[in-house]
Amino acid sequence: MELRHLRYFLAVAEELHFGRAAVRLHISQPPLSQQIRRLEKELQTPLFHRTKRHVELTNAGRVFLGEARAIVAQAEHAAGVAQRASRGEVGQLLVGCAPWADFLSGAKIIRLFARRHPDVELELRDLTAAEQIAALEAGRIHVGILRPPVQSKTLMTERLLSETLVVAFPPGHRFKSYERVPWRALIDQPYVLFSRRRAPAFEAVVARACREAGLTLKVKYEVEHPQTILAIVEAGLGISLVPASLGMLKRPGITYRRLWPAGPSLETVIAWRRGSELPLVQAFVRVAREVARPRRLLS
Repeated sequence: MELRHLRYFLAVAEELHFGRAAVRLHISQPPLSQQIRRLEKELQTPLFHRTKRHVELTNAGRVFLGEARAIVAQAEHAAGVAQRASRGEVGQLLVGCAPWADFLSGAKIIRLFARRHPDVELELRDLTAAEQIAALEAGRIHVGILRPPVQSKTLMTERLLSETLVVAFPPGHRFKSYERVPWRALIDQPYVLFSRRRAPAFEAVVARACREAGLTLKVKYEVEHPQTILAIVEAGLGISLVPASLGMLKRPGITYRRLWPAGPSLETVIAWRRGSELPLVQAFVRVAREVARPRRLLS
């Protein structure tokens, strides 16, 4: 039994006239009659009572009608879902997000994508940059938002944002009187370090900036999560260097100042497998470009 046989049956059952059903199906009447007879033979029961002037469903035909409608409707639904998936409107997208990556663009990209693609199951994975690269290469995630470098011939990358470092400190700290905080002023401050294991690229930038400024930070805490850094700073236990994008998220217990000189740039990139034809990936990249376009530089 083929799906077209069910569609032929439905047309005859709804029209109760072979001629009108044939017109509706855009075929001639003899082939239609032949296909219905083949269907009845396969089912081993008549579906219609026929006379020269009248066609009506048998009891078996009436029962079969409901089932046939359900099967055809399900098949059409499945076809529609497949077509929507090919356009990137439905499916599942696995996105990796690295700690200390661009807070604002990442959140905006995900929010805008979710609003435009409400039927896509968007799953976020909290992964370091190295973990994301490995997961992208292995196909365990589809897209990554991370800090470079991305040294992989398998992956494509595109810059989302370039930003500088700012210093985060608690209210009442002497840094509040500065318009910009000189790097040398950081020397005697208890410093909250973001784990080198969790964010090696970020800490490499901080270390390089300190070397260029000729100073060594007085590390008092080394923590695994950005929120822990903020909590320690907010408690008045230390200061930290954080991405400028974080400073745009207002938090009552923390004040931010730019540095003098500005120091090195931090980049956030989006990464995906080279040659990926997955429509959802391309849709996500388009949204990322749209969000990042007016925010390429933040200092």
